[in-house]
Amino acid sequence: MKSKGVKKMLALVLALSMSMALLAGCGNNKDSEAADSQTKDGGAGTVSESGSGEEDSKAADSDISIGVVIWSTDDGLGADSKTALDAVAEDLNVSLVYRTGSYDAESQTTDYENLLAAGVDGILCCVINDTSTDDLLKICEEAGIPMQIFFRNIMDEDAYNYCMASDLFAGYICEDEGGAGVDMVDELLASGCTTFGLLNREAGNGVIDRRQAGVMEYLDEKGLTYYVSTSSNTATATDMVDATDQLLAAHSDINGLICSSGSNGAIDAIITDLQGSDIKITSFDTPVDIPGSFEAGNLVMLTTGAQIDPVYALINLYCKITGKAKSDTPAEYGSNYIYMKSAEDAATYEQYFSEFNTYTAEEVQGLVEMDLDSFVAEMGNYSLEMVAEKMK
Repeated sequence: MKSKGVKKMLALVLALSMSMALLAGCGNNKDSEAADSQTKDGGAGTVSESGSGEEDSKAADSDISIGVVIWSTDDGLGADSKTALDAVAEDLNVSLVYRTGSYDAESQTTDYENLLAAGVDGILCCVINDTSTDDLLKICEEAGIPMQIFFRNIMDEDAYNYCMASDLFAGYICEDEGGAGVDMVDELLASGCTTFGLLNREAGNGVIDRRQAGVMEYLDEKGLTYYVSTSSNTATATDMVDATDQLLAAHSDINGLICSSGSNGAIDAIITDLQGSDIKITSFDTPVDIPGSFEAGNLVMLTTGAQIDPVYALINLYCKITGKAKSDTPAEYGSNYIYMKSAEDAATYEQYFSEFNTYTAEEVQGLVEMDLDSFVAEMGNYSLEMVAEKMK
């Protein structure tokens, strides 16, 4: 590994040169402007950095700094992910620098440049545009630092082939999105639903694409009637409510809804909008008030618990940075979802996940030391029941 001073100097030069080249295209980016505020967490070793400036993120006693590029740390899943990442980073004595609010390839490129200017040792990213994955990796390769993806695989063939051949790509972690979609349909069927409305997003996000494909393929296989509303990946909660209302107005026979992305407050707003109706809904991502959402009567299932995904991704990247890589080639991991189907499930979830209690500091170190097969096996064991048993 290059020395800290040399690496940071190279990273700064690279970031400045790339910023000059992209300035005209990025200068008026609405998402970046909306995220211009910078806030420091009270927890040691973490910095939330959403502005365009450079900021030293390293804790006084931390030797490793990792950039985290994520859509948000304010919505249900984003906030849970940050809580989990911060806890494990403290156990690893790692500083995290967060970049949030970017919803396109250009904005995430700017995030990478700013993280390189801050001198991070690696980047952990939830890639928004699948086809840009290899371009983001190339930025890391120029700086000589590794990159790890979480909540994503790589669907674009060219991007996949490039990344999987790179010595600086640590790998990716994602869930069985299609299988979860099948389970959500089954839960709605068990609740008496016969006609389905799909609150989909536009193509281009690999995770959401797999969710939607899994749901529609299963509905087709079973010969069930469904209608689709498609919103942009940057749709606001208000936009998603409007899309829901329009779909229901156009097809009054819909009695079951599947929301493929409830992030940024979308699922909260839709649940509120449905109150007083008999329409049932299932969703990926979590509302802020999970028990209350179930008690309202329309929500029958949440597909969630995915905040463990970035934890495993952080550990895998940490191992790569520290010369303890679990594989000689980029690792392709699968992570489990947790299903909640009642207010009781939600209460259990809140008890064990409101703070990150899945692994103790000693167990985190054990995950670092595990070989590849043991690490994969541990990921396969993750469930609500596993966490609850550990907490007894």
